[in-house]
Amino acid sequence: MPREGEQIYKTISDKSFAGIYVVQDGCFRNVNPSAAANTGFTPAELVGMKSDSRVHPQDRENVKKNARAMLRGERTSPHEFRIITKDGDIRWIMETVSSISYEGRPAILGNSMDITDRKRTEERLKASEDLYRTIFETTGTATIIVEEDTTVHLVNTEFEKLSGAPKEYWENKRSWTEFVHEKDRERMLLYHQLRRSDPDAAPRNYEFSLVDRRGDVREVIITISMIPGTRRSVASFADITQRRLAEERVKESEILYRTLFETTGTATIIVEEDTTVSLVNTEFEQLSGSPKQYWESGRSWTEFVHERDRERMLRYHYLRRVDPAAAPRNYEFSLVNRDGEVREVIITISMIPGTKKSIASFVDITERKRAEETLKKREQELHDKTRELEELNAALRVLLRRREEDKVELENTFVTGLNKLVMPYIQTMKKGAVRGNDLICLNIIESNLRDIASPFMHRLATEFLSFTPRELQIAQLIKEGKTTKEIADFLNISPPTVEIHRHHIREKLGLKKRRTNLRTYLASLK
Repeated sequence: MPREGEQIYKTISDKSFAGIYVVQDGCFRNVNPSAAANTGFTPAELVGMKSDSRVHPQDRENVKKNARAMLRGERTSPHEFRIITKDGDIRWIMETVSSISYEGRPAILGNSMDITDRKRTEERLKASEDLYRTIFETTGTATIIVEEDTTVHLVNTEFEKLSGAPKEYWENKRSWTEFVHEKDRERMLLYHQLRRSDPDAAPRNYEFSLVDRRGDVREVIITISMIPGTRRSVASFADITQRRLAEERVKESEILYRTLFETTGTATIIVEEDTTVSLVNTEFEQLSGSPKQYWESGRSWTEFVHERDRERMLRYHYLRRVDPAAAPRNYEFSLVNRDGEVREVIITISMIPGTKKSIASFVDITERKRAEETLKKREQELHDKTRELEELNAALRVLLRRREEDKVELENTFVTGLNKLVMPYIQTMKKGAVRGNDLICLNIIESNLRDIASPFMHRLATEFLSFTPRELQIAQLIKEGKTTKEIADFLNISPPTVEIHRHHIREKLGLKKRRTNLRTYLASLK
């Protein structure tokens, strides 16, 4: 390349925003700063490096195939592939290649651009579209998208079910007016046009009759909005046919409810939030001694409650309307009828769901209360007989106490025998020529024998169940006054291991942040 040409190439190469490089014999011979920056290497580091060494392994074959096609003139458009940067990141590159002569020999001139940001944007856009389609399809509500000319652009599976026709029937072929009952069509076409002039000019929610493919009429409620920045609208449909039928059933149930209310056989009333009695049945008329007209004329239930129960029941009344579980559902109180006679009744009261009203039923337990008084007298007789049984129980307790004394006596005999017949021989052995680990073993034997007669090890094993066998063993040695080194030598473990066990023992005994001496504490467990 003539010197002037080399200078022009160098100027263009160094100043270009595009990546420019020369490949000869499969290696980089010249790389401009932009191309090097895409890889994270310096131009000097890339020169001499294999040209495909930074190409993602999964893209290498395609890169070679596309480059050959471009060099042969079979391809003119750039090809895209991934590279792996010096830091291990993956980036996208768009490249064109052409044949040149470099220093008198055939070479390849490559031009490239980093398109990673564009690729990531495309991926995010695709993910967004996938999300939109997934939401559209799985919303659980029959939904369609409508064009300005009333054509149905898109429908989901739920709408297929509602309309009785598949997506292929509707999408970009049919008008939404086809599924609207003729009595609603003109009104909805007006809404359609108004909405595209002013989205607030047409209602967002309304009801209409939908005619499915079989000709069945369904009552539905539609929710419809414009898609921002477009002339399209999105509409969702809720089938309220069953709700309409339910409303009819509610009317029937109200008649049934009034019939049941009157014929339940139990005195029953309905009470408003302000304590007014709004409805009473015949049984309550008889219990209270006043007719329905008297109570249903704005009287409060507090009128038939004895004054000693009134304040408590008023508190229940208001608590129940804040939290139905905060007031009892069943309780007793004294009812005063129209003649001033006091009747003892038990009330069952509940809130009527969705209202501030409550329903209360009453059972007259006056006679039961009298029976209870009679029962109390009989209970007194039983009490007298129970006293006789208690005397028998006292005799049994004496026998049990004697058994405990016998048990203590047996334990004392055992301890005495141990001290007289075993311990003296152990003391004699200790005074002999016993040294080192043998002496430690002898001390442990002596300690264990004493523990049989004392609850120390039992306390550790039962009250501190989390102790491991090794921790119990070390706790015993600490109680005997052995040092960390002595314990380590005896158990053939390292002193640091002993210290770790000491730490765990203190923690399990609750001594972690206390200045209590561990040996003293263990010795106190008698």
